[in-house]
Amino acid sequence: MLMYRSLLILLAAVCSLSVGAQVDSLALHYSKLIAIEDLRTDLTLLASDALEGRDTGEKGQKMAAAYIREQFVQYGIPPVQATDTDAIVEGYYQPFELIEERSGSISIISGNTSLEFLKELLYFNELMKEDRVIRELVYMGDGSALIDADRLAGKVVLVQDNGTGTAMEFLARTRVTSAAVAEGGADLLLVATPQLKELVDQMGHFVSGGRMRLAGEEPRASRKPSIQTIVVDASAMDGLLGRNSLASLAKRKPGRKVRVDMTLKYTGQSQRVMSENVLAYIEGTDKKDELLVITAHYDHIGIEEEEVFNGADDDGSGTVAIMAIAKAFAKAKQEGNGPRRSVLVMPVSGEEKGLLGSKYYSENPVFPLENTVANLNIDMIGRIDSAHQGMAPYIYIIGSDRLSSELHAINEEANRNYTRMELDYTFNSADDPNRFYYRSDHYNFARKGVPAIFYFSGVHEDYHKATDTIEKIRFDLLHKRAMLTFHTAWILANREDRIVVDGAVE
Repeated sequence: MLMYRSLLILLAAVCSLSVGAQVDSLALHYSKLIAIEDLRTDLTLLASDALEGRDTGEKGQKMAAAYIREQFVQYGIPPVQATDTDAIVEGYYQPFELIEERSGSISIISGNTSLEFLKELLYFNELMKEDRVIRELVYMGDGSALIDADRLAGKVVLVQDNGTGTAMEFLARTRVTSAAVAEGGADLLLVATPQLKELVDQMGHFVSGGRMRLAGEEPRASRKPSIQTIVVDASAMDGLLGRNSLASLAKRKPGRKVRVDMTLKYTGQSQRVMSENVLAYIEGTDKKDELLVITAHYDHIGIEEEEVFNGADDDGSGTVAIMAIAKAFAKAKQEGNGPRRSVLVMPVSGEEKGLLGSKYYSENPVFPLENTVANLNIDMIGRIDSAHQGMAPYIYIIGSDRLSSELHAINEEANRNYTRMELDYTFNSADDPNRFYYRSDHYNFARKGVPAIFYFSGVHEDYHKATDTIEKIRFDLLHKRAMLTFHTAWILANREDRIVVDGAVE
């Protein structure tokens, strides 16, 4: 009896190894459909001038959506049928409506002087909705002084930034200062800086195309209390201070009141815009009610001053990668080797306007979020950043261990077995000043409790510039990074148990 039992255990082990080998063999077989030639062909179209920078809601974005949809048809992926949710689906599209509030609605007027958005002014929120006359400022130095709530209640605060460091470091300092003066009761913050031109060059594209919100969502001004923050060119600010100057104020203790005569002018306008997420749904077999979602944003920032911002890396690279992954999973299904869990490959729009396409999906899921096992999100995987010049192939991994230690382990397993890149966790740190974990589409899944990975190759000198073009893409690295995403997806879609959520939502 003992010998018989031992033989059964041995036979089970052999069968287990055989099944594992088969899964590995299938993964390798279908991964070959992710071809550099296809990545190049798709990106050549999506990042061409003809698509006009794929700005959300504009003609180029619609053309990109139509091209992606046609590729999904060519792959043999059927349109999404009605689901058991209330989400509206139109074949391969999940349409959503946005409200665009025109950027640059706020200017500062003083006498014959007018300070304008993206010239002497820059701001990233637009909370005020009416004109405001300002007769007095409270100068608070560099903003690091302790805030007296009684003194600042209802006041306009002026701080002077030293103008050093990167744009991200400036934003981090400003965020801290804004929170502090808001806590002190102030309701408007002016930040004078000598580096405004550099900030506009680096960050202006985030806001130059207009602010958007989902239709039906409250305007930002009516959400939880915040503070209007406006960055002002230091020399222009000097011109508004009359007999004072920033240099003279800096010699005095924080808290000094300064008489001024200026008006903040608001000329806001809004319009309705339609956009869409594109859906490629590959139904699973025995675990088809469970779902893996793979995302990348296919929109970019359009045309500025007659220059097309092609967005080859951001995020044409991620878009073509997930299109190739959809093709591989579709072929596997057609040949009877489809995934056990269902897979939704979803190029999303509106990312450049505030992660709006993925946010809409997370609020109106086509398939129940409680059945969604994970999200794999790709945003910029076609370049090399300054930290990895001359080094081995790498990819930044962000968020893999935030909600599921198993997701983290599976991604490392896929890399170890198939791609063998350096997995760089620098930006996964909880105190990462760039806050990349909160800045791409995966976050709208993570905030709902769905484990997620953000694949990213880093920021480079062409980020959000017209020079982010296809000839600078490293297709060998783009291909390798797409392969890692595919193999991680294959494991997640075919393993026996769905991954365990053992982390906390942030």
